[in-house]
Amino acid sequence: MTNFDGGGSDPGTPDDALIPSEEAVIADVEAISLTPAEHQRIKDLVHGEQLARIEGHDRRYLVAGAGGETGAAKRRKLVSDSLDERDDPPAVAFRLEDFGLTPEEFDLWHRVFDICCGRATHIVAVLEDFDGGYVWELGLIFAPSYREKAWVLKRRYPDPETERARYDNGMAASHVSSLLTGDRCHEWLDTDELRSAVDEIP
Repeated sequence: MTNFDGGGSDPGTPDDALIPSEEAVIADVEAISLTPAEHQRIKDLVHGEQLARIEGHDRRYLVAGAGGETGAAKRRKLVSDSLDERDDPPAVAFRLEDFGLTPEEFDLWHRVFDICCGRATHIVAVLEDFDGGYVWELGLIFAPSYREKAWVLKRRYPDPETERARYDNGMAASHVSSLLTGDRCHEWLDTDELRSAVDEIP
């Protein structure tokens, strides 16, 4: 087995861990007021080279999860790279940060993520906890609009106490619990198991 350090964020408070409903996510997106320059930025991204590259593939995997310079982000990149290497039929994997958005453009991330969900044939969430900036993404992925194309690679922890600390609060939402307990969720304990879990995604 290949071991790794935790590399994620510490468990948050119950309020931090709650995943928003689809309605809440959509309301947040609609409430964002964009400048003309920001509208043009989204338009350029939608019609840009990155999305054009994506459209040319039969399988299009949007890989969501932790970002930044963390162990969790590196494991998410491992998943993205593995899916991107598939060639029968031709596949492409992409992440939201591949579009060149900066942290200062946070208001645009919501809109672009929704667009990417629509263009993807598969949405793959690499999940290690319910505490992080990507929690709002999960609210959209787990909701009815995109649930049929969503798959989850959920990290399993070696003891029940850590498992509860990482996940219990988010599991309170029925739309989250149904996906995490169904056949579209594959658990992993270390990077070897993570690689095997990726193979379960069609």
